[in-house]
Amino acid sequence: MEYNRKAHSVYLLTYHIVFVTKYRQPVITDEMGDFMKNHAAYLCVRFGGEMLSAETDRDHIHLLVSMPPDVAPSRLVTILKTQLSKEVRKEYGEHIRKYLWGDAPFWSSSYFIASTGTTVMEKVKEYIESQRTEEHKRKYVKSGKYSKKKKG
Repeated sequence: MEYNRKAHSVYLLTYHIVFVTKYRQPVITDEMGDFMKNHAAYLCVRFGGEMLSAETDRDHIHLLVSMPPDVAPSRLVTILKTQLSKEVRKEYGEHIRKYLWGDAPFWSSSYFIASTGTTVMEKVKEYIESQRTEEHKRKYVKSGKYSKKKKG
């Protein structure tokens, strides 16, 4: 990774961000995921940053972004979640209504964000890009609630 330069700063700030769908509903198709990745990249550029990597699974999206220091991480998350939800509903509203009824938000209110260092950047990028592979597929258990695994 190379350092970025602005008029009065030199920086290298990267963030690994994860959003999950409301109720962890498996609403995201491959087509929707590609649409969201492209739109997130566009939004990052609009804020002076860059999308380094992105991938989706049925119920979440991983983003690896580089942003200048004048963009607060919490503001970046708010903008990405709001705009991705708005645009994906415009394009795929009918499909989304099969999973999320009424006024339910597209994304859960929670999110994950971590700053990354240059030494682990390739590992984080590799992890993000493995999201749609068969060996990474999540096993869903329809139990209705979370339960602890029994020790035996």
